[in-house]
Amino acid sequence: MAKFCTKCGKKLEDGKPCDCEKKENKKVEEVEAEVVNEVTTDYVNEYIEALKGIFTKPVDTMKKYAKSSNFVLSLIMIGMNSIIFGLFAFFFVKESVGLVASLSGYGSLFRGHNVEVPISVFFIAVLLMIIFFFCLGGLLHLIGSALTKKESDFKAIMGLVGVNSIFTTVTTLVALVFLFLNGWIAILILAIAGVIYLLNTYHGFVGLTKIDKNKVCYVFTGAYAITLFVVCYILPKIFS
Repeated sequence: MAKFCTKCGKKLEDGKPCDCEKKENKKVEEVEAEVVNEVTTDYVNEYIEALKGIFTKPVDTMKKYAKSSNFVLSLIMIGMNSIIFGLFAFFFVKESVGLVASLSGYGSLFRGHNVEVPISVFFIAVLLMIIFFFCLGGLLHLIGSALTKKESDFKAIMGLVGVNSIFTTVTTLVALVFLFLNGWIAILILAIAGVIYLLNTYHGFVGLTKIDKNKVCYVFTGAYAITLFVVCYILPKIFS
C-alpha cells in the first residue's frame, strides 16, 4: 500500500522521507534573508540622508530624527561614531610620542620611532565613547524629567544625541587623516567639532523638550559636566 506524507500529502518512496520540510525551511530562510536585506538597506539610506542633512539643514534633521521611532538608528549612529573614535584614539597613541616630544624640542630624536600600542586601546576608546553618549542622553532625560516633573522621552533624546554624532563621525575621520600629516591640526579639528556637536545638541534639546528656557542651560551644563566627570575621572580609575 502506498504511503503519503502526513504534512503535504505527497506520495512517499519506500524508505525515503519527504523533502517538504527542507523546502519549507529553505523558503523561510530566503524570506528572512530578504527581510534582513531590506531592513539593512533602509538603515543605510536613512544614515546617508541624515549625513547629508546634519551638514546642510541641521535643525530640520534634528527634528526629523530626534524621535523614539529612530532609537535603533541612533544606536547605529552612535556605534559608527564610537568605532571611528576608537581608531583615532589607537593611532593617536602611536603618534603622541612625537607630539609630546615636539613640545620639549626633542621631536627629531623620535622621528621614525614606532610605538607598540595594545589593541585594547581601541576597545577601551570605543567603550568610553559609547558610555559618553548614553551618559549624556540619560542625564538629559533624568534631569529634564526632574525639573519638569514629567517623564521625558529617553529614546527621542538618544535620537538627538545619535543624529548629531554623525557630524563628529565625519570630522573624526578627517582628523584621522590629518593625524598622519599634522597631529596638532587633527586635535584642532576634533576640538572644533566637539564644540559644534555640543551646540547642535543643546539647540536640539531646547526644541525637543518643554523645559523652561531659563533652566535649559543648567540642565545641559549639569548633564555634560557629570558626563565628563564620569568618563574622564571615574572610568579611568576603574580601568586602571
